[in-house]
Amino acid sequence: MKLPSAPPDLQVRGTLFTTHHDRVSPACSWRFWYLQHSKKVWFRVPDPERVRQKRPVFTYQGSPILHVSEVGAARGRHVYAGRPPVVWGDSVGYGWARGPQDTNLFLELWTRWTWLHPEACGRPDWFRVDLFAPPAGPDANSGHSAHRG
Repeated sequence: MKLPSAPPDLQVRGTLFTTHHDRVSPACSWRFWYLQHSKKVWFRVPDPERVRQKRPVFTYQGSPILHVSEVGAARGRHVYAGRPPVVWGDSVGYGWARGPQDTNLFLELWTRWTWLHPEACGRPDWFRVDLFAPPAGPDANSGHSAHRG
């Protein structure tokens, strides 16, 4: 999988955090951040039926979130050049679903990463999804992460 070199077609900031069972978290609850083992950040993507065919790349403060096995994708020329990747030991899971407050796309947060980044508590807007046209050619079947939902 290669990171895209063209700018994204659409960028959407995170709207809110929830538990794994989609209960909305208050602004910054340390109990939620440290004790909740499964968390999601939700996005409100316009026209989801049209957009869901696009390739999502999730970012944290502008840096792409990659599984450790995808770090090689951060080499070379791409739209995120100069931004070190955020490396997760768990797969970057996401899904399209009807979420709280008219959200429709979620990113599953890697629990161990959240423990190490308390500054992200209460800041779903620090997460972003960049949606790109699907790749053509040999990379067409290699997605950024497994689609869930």
